[in-house]
Amino acid sequence: MAPVVAEIALENKDTFIVGKLDMDENLDSVRKYKPNGHPVYVVFQNGKEVERIRGRTAKDVFLQKVLDAIN
Repeated sequence: MAPVVAEIALENKDTFIVGKLDMDENLDSVRKYKPNGHPVYVVFQNGKEVERIRGRTAKDVFLQKVLDAIN
């Protein structure tokens, strides 16, 4: 998924920001957001969680979930 997410980030850099969090190095964030499973992608808008995308997802489905969440 990482290459797909990186591609989506590049293609949509004017629409949204994609960040990456190393769960092993950010235990406070892991405790706060309690990701269940791996990979998990959390979509935020205005600092609030609006969507979680879990597991491997096709690029077009992933992008549509993100866009639906922020619009």
